[in-house]
Amino acid sequence: MSAVFKTFKPTGLQGQTAMARARVRMSEVTGLEINNAMDEIRLTQQGISVSVYESIKSLGASTAELGWIIKPRTLTHRKDKKESLTQEESGRWLRAAKVQALALEVFGDQDKAAIWLHKPRKQFDNQPASFLIQTEVGAQLVEDTLNQIDSGYFA
Repeated sequence: MSAVFKTFKPTGLQGQTAMARARVRMSEVTGLEINNAMDEIRLTQQGISVSVYESIKSLGASTAELGWIIKPRTLTHRKDKKESLTQEESGRWLRAAKVQALALEVFGDQDKAAIWLHKPRKQFDNQPASFLIQTEVGAQLVEDTLNQIDSGYFA
């Protein structure tokens, strides 16, 4: 019995890597220009606003799973004081948003992306990708795996 796997390839952005497509998607949902790694660095250094933080939900992330980025009480404080997130919090947000957008680009559907991100995987030592992205090394492993899937490697 053989399984047939379809790889989602968006029509308007053919030839671009999944990460380039993910940056386009992140730019659209945040309203910020995120075209390359230097844009990501500047964004992290400046700190993101609470409204930009909330935009990750449109990529499929839930409030419950974002508690590792910034604690709910701290988030409420930032909203009340109209403060931006710190560099560390902004970096964690960027890590989560990139993986969320990348999974969405690779699978072409929020439900499929969410299933992939939350299902424990052998290659991740039976941990879900959504747990691994809480560390920089884990996020890099998840990004590499998603890029391999997008390139046609089975993962």
